[in-house]
Amino acid sequence: MNARFLSLIGRGLASLAVSALVGSLLVFAMLRLLGGDVALIILGQDAKPDAADALRIELGLNNPWHVQYVDWMRGFLTGNLGRSYSGGYDIFGQIAARLGPTLFLAIGSLLVSLLLALLIGTYSAIHSRRLRGAVVDVGAQVGTAIPAFWIGLVLIYLFSVTLGWLPAGGYVSPVTDPWKSFLGLILPIASLSAGSTALLARFVRSSMIDIMEEDYIRTGMGKGLTFPQALFRHGLRNAAIPVVTVSALQLGNLLAGTIVVENIFVIPGLGRLLMVAVYGREVMVVQSLVFIILLIILVMNFCLDLAYGLLDPRIGDRRKGGAHG
Repeated sequence: MNARFLSLIGRGLASLAVSALVGSLLVFAMLRLLGGDVALIILGQDAKPDAADALRIELGLNNPWHVQYVDWMRGFLTGNLGRSYSGGYDIFGQIAARLGPTLFLAIGSLLVSLLLALLIGTYSAIHSRRLRGAVVDVGAQVGTAIPAFWIGLVLIYLFSVTLGWLPAGGYVSPVTDPWKSFLGLILPIASLSAGSTALLARFVRSSMIDIMEEDYIRTGMGKGLTFPQALFRHGLRNAAIPVVTVSALQLGNLLAGTIVVENIFVIPGLGRLLMVAVYGREVMVVQSLVFIILLIILVMNFCLDLAYGLLDPRIGDRRKGGAHG
């Protein structure tokens, strides 16, 4: 591991820490700047004054905002976020238990989207002047407009209800049964990744069409490679760079999609817990969940930045040059 990549990791971790701090402040402030009494939001507007006062004391809502924020952050670091008022569960423990399904779903969908987008986009670029290339491109455009919940319902009807090939919902941990876990995640990942695959495939197609005119493609063909071989061997890495960039911008939509998909397929992840907390007016649970989802986006974005640095070694040099300039 060279010094350039270590420097990239260091800058990425520093940016991650600052972004997490700013994000935590925004999440904390926004839920309070919206207005209203948190205790009355949880208990309802008809709550008795004594009950509301007791809840404020229990949750520390009578303390100044900076004290509440520090207590909340300390709870994250020590694993003590208190208990849900209506559900009675330990908030930190419940989040930790539901983190795995959401990560498997989100990371699996991102990897599937990237892989399929590279294959579909490259195929469409190679055949851009033929009917099959146009058909693939039109299919990608249509795919960007179809919502994940509709795709999920169609897949359930087709592969679960009609054919009986795959489970319609539920979640099995890979530790408990890897095969059942794999089968159970196929439809949710397909639903969640369809839209992002279609969008990324269009970027791959556009990038590949530009790359096809580069000299190194003709040089590869001059050495005996076929056009598709030269494109895959020498052009795929360059085509992946803009795809990684766009993927980083799509992380928010991807995590938002997990909320819908987890509820459709009854997956006990963070998205499903968030919906239950919203319906139950669990303000403190919602606050912690939103911050956790933000952290997931930041960490995944950090990983994509590292991938970008590996795909484009010039990135570290350009940033260093900009700093000296």
